[in-house]
Amino acid sequence: MTFAMSVHQPPKSGARLGAFGERALAQFARAYPSASAGFAHELAGHPLLGLEALADAAARMDPRHVEVRAADNRNGEEFAFAAPEGAGAPDTIRAIGKAGRWVMLRFVEQLPEFEALLSDTLGEITPVIRAITGKPERLQGFIFISSPGTLTPFHFDPEFNILMQVSGRKYFTVYPPEAPWLTDEKQERFHRDGDNLLPWRTGDELAGWDNVLDPGDALYVPFKCPHWVRVGDQPSISLSLTWCSPASQAQNDAWRFNGWLRTRGIGAAPPAMGAPLTRAKALGWRALRRAGLAGTDI
Repeated sequence: MTFAMSVHQPPKSGARLGAFGERALAQFARAYPSASAGFAHELAGHPLLGLEALADAAARMDPRHVEVRAADNRNGEEFAFAAPEGAGAPDTIRAIGKAGRWVMLRFVEQLPEFEALLSDTLGEITPVIRAITGKPERLQGFIFISSPGTLTPFHFDPEFNILMQVSGRKYFTVYPPEAPWLTDEKQERFHRDGDNLLPWRTGDELAGWDNVLDPGDALYVPFKCPHWVRVGDQPSISLSLTWCSPASQAQNDAWRFNGWLRTRGIGAAPPAMGAPLTRAKALGWRALRRAGLAGTDI
């Protein structure tokens, strides 16, 4: 795994191309799928991504997908839930500068205007994705509205991700998706119970790739790369666009199959992305699921 970072530079006049300019698309293409890379985006200041618009979105979304969590977390600890400010998440968003909270809007594509924004944005990068890893699948959007100083503990996500900083500053540290940070045991356990938090050891803060994200900066985070995030001294708004590929979905299902085997006392080699055995394991898991024998599917 290699990591690359670029410094954000505003696009030249007339170079606007939706969320990304030509330079940003070229930087993403050089990095995808396995290298982390920073580049510019043009969604800072978008009318859907201001505090009042996001408070309105939180009020209209399925309440199960609007989460309020504590800001004073530490690496190695949980994503602690917290009581919202005022009457609920919309009030917390409006008071985010002093709330000591962060709000996550999960699956914002459930609102038509955000579904259109995400689809348009993904459409710009789809030619790159399709050429390398096949048609993108499971498009999902997450918006993070965070109080100053918020720390998101060390964890990983089972998707490809572009995080776009809209307001405030974030310090985003990325690690390779491999031991000692992400072990085979942890991957199997995640696909059994959904726990994506990772243990933290003294000195781990020195081993990652540090990125400073200001409004207009985007960061591509490869599939399952461990990371942790800290907000600067101003409130932060970030939009995260995630997707899967046929190969990443197959690898996830192969990990599920490995875990299913291990609970029955059968060890199995870790699945490699795109390998024939990985595809066979994925088919095995999907057959178990159709037969109702798979148990919890995470």
